[in-house]
Amino acid sequence: MTCSKRWKLALAEAAATDELDRRRFARFVRRTKPDYQFNWHNRLLIDALQRAADGDVDRLIVSMPPQHGKSELVCRRWPAWLLGRDPRRKIIACTHTASLAEAHSRDIQRIIASEAYRRLFPDVRLPEPRGDVRLKRTDDYWELAQGGYFRAAGVGGAITGMRFDVGIVDDPIKSFEEAESPAMRERTWRWFTHDFLTRRSRDARIAVVMTRWHRDDLAGRLLRTEPGRWTLIELPALTEAEPRHPADPRRAGEALWPEFLPPAELERSRRNDPRAFAALYQQRPSEAGGVEWPESYFGETIWLDADRWPPRCDRWIMAIDPSKGRTDAPGDYAAIVVVGHAADKGLLYVDADIEVRTPEETIRRALSLCGQYHPQWIVVESNQYHGLFERDFQREAVRRLGIRVPIWPITNTEPKLLRVRRLTPYLANRELLFASGSPGCGLLVEQLRDFPVGDHDDGPDALEMAVRVLVQSSSAAPRRAAIRLPGDSYVPLA
Repeated sequence: MTCSKRWKLALAEAAATDELDRRRFARFVRRTKPDYQFNWHNRLLIDALQRAADGDVDRLIVSMPPQHGKSELVCRRWPAWLLGRDPRRKIIACTHTASLAEAHSRDIQRIIASEAYRRLFPDVRLPEPRGDVRLKRTDDYWELAQGGYFRAAGVGGAITGMRFDVGIVDDPIKSFEEAESPAMRERTWRWFTHDFLTRRSRDARIAVVMTRWHRDDLAGRLLRTEPGRWTLIELPALTEAEPRHPADPRRAGEALWPEFLPPAELERSRRNDPRAFAALYQQRPSEAGGVEWPESYFGETIWLDADRWPPRCDRWIMAIDPSKGRTDAPGDYAAIVVVGHAADKGLLYVDADIEVRTPEETIRRALSLCGQYHPQWIVVESNQYHGLFERDFQREAVRRLGIRVPIWPITNTEPKLLRVRRLTPYLANRELLFASGSPGCGLLVEQLRDFPVGDHDDGPDALEMAVRVLVQSSSAAPRRAAIRLPGDSYVPLA
């Protein structure tokens, strides 16, 4: 082969290599950061980011331990690569403080200015300090000649007047103190839904990258309110008996990145601070918070499909934990829980309606549910109202339905923790089935998961009262016919 031919072949091979490095994110990372240490979990994340860029994934949540390479990939390399592939893209990236977001922005600019990047994407250039005055370049905002831009902001910072094709939220919570604050969690949620999401373009890609701090943190709430909508990569530092991701090749007890943090060092961290380790390293905020029941009690098997609801039950009990109204404690709920007993199956079926509302609204909603479930008893916690709520309920039932309803008032004297713990055998033995698709049941199960450290426990309180009266009314308490509404074909229980 002549020298000319070898030279042409080398040029062709180099061009082919460059083209692959432009197309494949993994190759781009290796090309622009040769010292990057690849582990299987990095490759898993890189593959998800590649699929997001190709249009196969539009919502991604990444939960991994600190210092395991997620920010390097998602917040630095990925934006630079995306802008190289399409310099018309508009990217907004936010983290818990503006200073950290701006640090990521400077890193991306350094990548774009590097020789390796210019070789791959020669047409993508940052504005020169004394160049085109029409293009801006600062730490928090910079533009490309092709029309794309990058905006860096803190969570809660101003991003109005802008839109994004790619939105990145990286560690929106910076400390346990923030995570434990209901006001801070609500503030982050409102910013995400009212500010950040409203900036997205029609086909936008969104990546939320965070270490889990609390069950109700941003990732937790997104997964709860939009089940199935988000692609989730959740990897604990030490794998458990059942891997949480199908691509996790580890056996129980093996470290995520043993070359970086070996199992012995992780175990020392667990012993030093079990609460922080459960949340930050294991992505188990429920274990971190000292909750009453393990997560295994709340698997998919506790839900009964909507097409099988309501099930045939021998009788139903309704329990109401009324709030004092919208002037009560912040976000205080009024909980209505209905429990049915199927003696032949040994199961209890649960529906719930839990909202922030006035006592009058609670009464109207409870009477509506009476028409659906015909409860044998309506249990009312009377600690707050000293009989007033029951009298108003009875008066409204006579006015609306023309009948008196069977109310069982309860004054609770035991500590709530001891009372709600009585649900343990029912949860452990999978004897409680909840109505799938019911927003109230979804909230009730979340409150059970967080008990007793959650912000609200109105649902578990009402559930315990319903189960208690169901047991008492089947033995010691006198039997009473269930509610029969005028014109109803419902046959009361004997």
